[in-house]
Amino acid sequence: MNYTPFPRVAKLLLAGIMLSLGLHPAGSCLAQQEKKVPDAEVYEAIGLILADRTSIGRMQFTDEQIELIISGIRKGVKLGEIPAGVEALEPKIEAIMREKMQLARKAEQEAQDKLAETNRAKGEAFLAKISQQAGVLKDPSGFYYVILKKGTGASPTMDDTVRLHYHGTLIDGTVFDSSVDRGQPTSFPMNGVIKGFSGGLTKTQVGGKIRIYIPSKLGYGDNPRPGGKIKPGDTLIFECELLEIK
Repeated sequence: MNYTPFPRVAKLLLAGIMLSLGLHPAGSCLAQQEKKVPDAEVYEAIGLILADRTSIGRMQFTDEQIELIISGIRKGVKLGEIPAGVEALEPKIEAIMREKMQLARKAEQEAQDKLAETNRAKGEAFLAKISQQAGVLKDPSGFYYVILKKGTGASPTMDDTVRLHYHGTLIDGTVFDSSVDRGQPTSFPMNGVIKGFSGGLTKTQVGGKIRIYIPSKLGYGDNPRPGGKIKPGDTLIFECELLEIK
């Protein structure tokens, strides 16, 4: 019977199989396969990549359910087609996948919320310590800053575009972005960046240097760009040299 499940369902199920094959508890399986299959680790890596690029790895299938899914894919490979009767199961397949997706999203959100809470607490403790250091000033909005070098030109406003060098780190020293490291200054409108960053730049003048300590509420909050070095709730540190106001 030439029946093809909905593409979304098929994609999720395939990724689930790949994840299962790559992470199944039978730890010696790959070592045994390497003796028989050239580049066995490459094929496993393909499965891991497929699993990583979908959400099925977070759907919390039980070991028994995983075994049944593996059994189904093996049968499908041998038969070369999906047998009669499977089409009738499609509504239930979609219902199960929808439920798993909802559970996965809920679990992910809970994990993100917990991480954000932890990072905010770390950031608050860090800022409390920083605030006691000589030369550190606090803006009413909540960010802290230190003038490293006084400029001689004008200060930018929120209507300006600026050209500058900047070096951004987390409180543990991790560099997440740096025009200094790239060796090329950058330009952007003051109203097009996070509030703590633009607010800090208004405290300096052309030719000046400043270090800005930005709490998450004035940074990327609990929703930074997925996959980046900045995590939910992170406090940010920028060292900036203002080169020009355009």
